[in-house]
Amino acid sequence: MKKIVTSIGLALASTVAMATDYTDMLTVRINGMDVAQQPTTIVIHQQENGLYTLQLDNFMLGAEMPVGNIRLTDVPSDINGETTALQVLQQVNITPGTIPGLGEGDYLGPMLGTIPVCVKGEVTGSELYAVISIDLTATLGQNIVCTFGTGGYQLKNAGFENFHTATMGDATSDEPNNWHSFMSCSGAFAQLVGTVPHTFISDDVRPGSLGTKSVLVKSGKVLGFVVANGTITTGRLQAGAMSATDPKNCSFSDPSQTDKDANGDPFHADFKGMPDSLTVWVKFSQETPQEAHPYATINAVITDGSYYQDPEDKAYDNYLAKATCATIESQGGAWQRLSIPFVYEEGKSLAPKAMHVTLSTNADPGQGTGSDSLLVDDLTLVYNSGISHLSVKGKELTPNAGSNVYETELAEEVNLSDIEVTADGKGAKTSVTLETMDGGVKALITVTAGDLKSNDYQLLIKGATMTTGIRNVGTEENHASERYSLNGYRLNESRKGLVIERNAKGVRKILAK
Repeated sequence: MKKIVTSIGLALASTVAMATDYTDMLTVRINGMDVAQQPTTIVIHQQENGLYTLQLDNFMLGAEMPVGNIRLTDVPSDINGETTALQVLQQVNITPGTIPGLGEGDYLGPMLGTIPVCVKGEVTGSELYAVISIDLTATLGQNIVCTFGTGGYQLKNAGFENFHTATMGDATSDEPNNWHSFMSCSGAFAQLVGTVPHTFISDDVRPGSLGTKSVLVKSGKVLGFVVANGTITTGRLQAGAMSATDPKNCSFSDPSQTDKDANGDPFHADFKGMPDSLTVWVKFSQETPQEAHPYATINAVITDGSYYQDPEDKAYDNYLAKATCATIESQGGAWQRLSIPFVYEEGKSLAPKAMHVTLSTNADPGQGTGSDSLLVDDLTLVYNSGISHLSVKGKELTPNAGSNVYETELAEEVNLSDIEVTADGKGAKTSVTLETMDGGVKALITVTAGDLKSNDYQLLIKGATMTTGIRNVGTEENHASERYSLNGYRLNESRKGLVIERNAKGVRKILAK
């Protein structure tokens, strides 16, 4: 058995080493605000010592600010099933890039000297997901967080920038990549409803968007008099009955099916996150206001990867959570930002494997008018990384106004077991370390959200003395023994030096390797 496990590990490591170039969208966020989205290539290769090198060349802070080349070496890894996790915090010197027309002095990075760069990434199959954090608060007053790819934590093409042509007989329609409407539907009446286009490319984008397109979803009339609400889904639409209220008319996801759309994408969305909410921008208009049926709708369902349909034709028990808003108002046809919480089913221990999302021009089947419209842009899944509860020796604390700093006074000895921290994210984890400061003890707290992004907090305990120790705690139970560096970063077996090991029962020990 040991030989088999070793062989599997070597095979996975070889896969990562061979697939060295990853190209995807890189979103750049500065001080909490998205400032740029750009296609980027990150190169990863395995070193002879089993660790990894990560290279990001010609990094830009938007179109007008070239930064340079970022290179990290000796990056440790951890293999978990089909995923290889890469995680490191290093002091880095950025070198000049190679963008044509620019000289060495045109790059910002080399002027900054040595700066801290933190990378948390996952390689799954041929895809890389990475969160790259660059702390420039000391020099430029900026905290830069870059997100590369989606990694199963966001839906693909959720900004509705890319489209393909779907066909039904002689009819055609522009459908967003990874999303589907009636022109690619199935069912006994597919040929009937699929001849009316329902989705269109639009250059009307939400305020502040970094993109240039959105999707326009429109209702239509079948046979000239039957209203078919405009609908898009990450799954597939089914036209299975003449009556609009028949559950055979639905959107569904069935990952066991191998059908592909005209762009070569499946009729389902693979997903592995546990988000806390979703945000989406919409602009809704009814051709003729319907007093009894005035609302558009969105429904997002996280499932275990088995068949699911909306509306449900029976009681389903294969979902973990739903985020639903069936009361999207017109508001004069203006853009509006919706924030919808996910409500998780209590007591369910299903693993998230797919997300089924459906948006429609009316919350009630067949009750809109023949030319209602719903513009949709920038759907984002939100993962919380804040603190909902922090106490020291049972004393509840609140942060200083407008900051991530907590303060208290305590003329006692303090150790990690005296500090209780609860994150506000469903899949978030917390880590706490202690250090001395003038006149007391400082606790450094990191909350890592379910999508690997993190926030840092400080707890200043004036008058306290310290009992040394380190703790790493998750809001979700850690089922396997894990190893961490002294600054709280998870390690693989190849890491040298002092490490901390924590098992499923929370037992910790420091090892010298």
